[in-house]
Amino acid sequence: MNGEDTRSSSFGAPLDASDLDSGFSTRGIFSEALAPTPPQPARIQQHPRNSSQQQKRAVTIDISKQGAHINRFSISGVSRIRSGFLSDLLEPVFQSRTIKEAVDETREAAGKLRALGIAKAVLVEMDRSGEKEGALDVHFHCQDGSRYMVKTGVDVGDSEGMASVTGRVSNIWGGGESFEANYSRGSKTQAAFQGTLSAPLDADPRKRLEATANQAILANRPYSSHDELRRTLNIAYKQDTFGGMHELCYSLSWRDICNLGLHASPSLRRDAGHSLKSSIAYTFSSDSRDSATVPTCGSYARVGTELAGIGGDVQFAKSNFELQSNQDLGRGYVLSSSLHGGLLWGARTSIADRFFLGGNTSVRGFEHRGIGPRDGEDSLGGDVFYAVGLSLLTPLPYVKTDALKGHLWANSGQCALLDSRGLGKAGASQGMTSEMFRFLTSPSASVGLGLVYRHSLVRVELSCCLPVVATTTDRPKPGMHFGLGFQFL
Repeated sequence: MNGEDTRSSSFGAPLDASDLDSGFSTRGIFSEALAPTPPQPARIQQHPRNSSQQQKRAVTIDISKQGAHINRFSISGVSRIRSGFLSDLLEPVFQSRTIKEAVDETREAAGKLRALGIAKAVLVEMDRSGEKEGALDVHFHCQDGSRYMVKTGVDVGDSEGMASVTGRVSNIWGGGESFEANYSRGSKTQAAFQGTLSAPLDADPRKRLEATANQAILANRPYSSHDELRRTLNIAYKQDTFGGMHELCYSLSWRDICNLGLHASPSLRRDAGHSLKSSIAYTFSSDSRDSATVPTCGSYARVGTELAGIGGDVQFAKSNFELQSNQDLGRGYVLSSSLHGGLLWGARTSIADRFFLGGNTSVRGFEHRGIGPRDGEDSLGGDVFYAVGLSLLTPLPYVKTDALKGHLWANSGQCALLDSRGLGKAGASQGMTSEMFRFLTSPSASVGLGLVYRHSLVRVELSCCLPVVATTTDRPKPGMHFGLGFQFL
């Protein structure tokens, strides 16, 4: 579609007079700025080379002081773009009052078109307008973005492998909207479907409104004798700032603890059946690592809070956090430390909302969900938990690639209930204080060594694990362990 609009942070780096690339054409603008004008004469710098050579003159133009404004805008090559979206996109462009502002804002607008998938590439052409003094005409030559995508893949994480197929439709109504549908099956997730409708706000890809509907059937055997059916509707606002990602979400989730095993414990049977959770959650995350899977420097922080009880039949307050720091020691050595923790507070919590600990991507050397309260053979999860990890990546002799490293690590953590089955079993506050002290000072722990391989998509670990401290309800698992995933303790 060809369109024209004569109305009135940074995806593109600011330009100056020397920063012209193939994606930005200014034609006669800077030659106009070079012309001698009484208000802003060009500054001349003379650099003598030697007495026998003619002196050379270098002209420096301060384009931040050269007055200009956008008179006309046009765009070509885009098959679908909404006029309201275009007005929001171009508002900062038409507010420009200098050449530098005009160049910076048009580059940012072009970057937003690419980030939203409306255009694969944008060539910005800027020229003097013949209608007014100091007026500029801007034209975007675009390569139309792809609207449809289908892909299949294999995903790994949290000790689970999954096969999935994903379809995506982009730029549905000409404003960067998208709809994505995903179907997957895995070793623990029997079947899962998710559909997400996403739209930018104020023509800014850093601000998005998303509506998500999903259904999943989770097979929790052999860790607990039950399956779980979840149907969830989420409405979320996400904003990406220079400090990190903010997300505010409302969630309505119907859960069914079903298909209990023949030997299911009384605690599990008490949680069986239907429940409806209505909650508001806020999450903040910040990531400065050079790699999400095998970082060598930088830090990661994630903090989340959820409040349930706005309708539904579940009431609780839940908070959790993840912290990670990575330090490059030089010569191929990297020291990493991690701290995870969480608290679930409610009159009666359900296994569907609790925390679980243990496994190849959590506290190594223990079975998946192998740390914390149990009733018989069923892992019940905990209302409070913490986990600490320390690891050292080392270079390997005779190995030239940086993708394969030696790995020394130590993990510890604990998970407990707050009711009479856990930290509240002593009854009185003094007794609970002593139980909490024991909880914090007597974690389950393991140490080990092995290899880490940095794949382009995931982190692969092969470790020899030795549990050194375990409680009577834990399920330690010494020996060789194979881990595959994105986030490790």
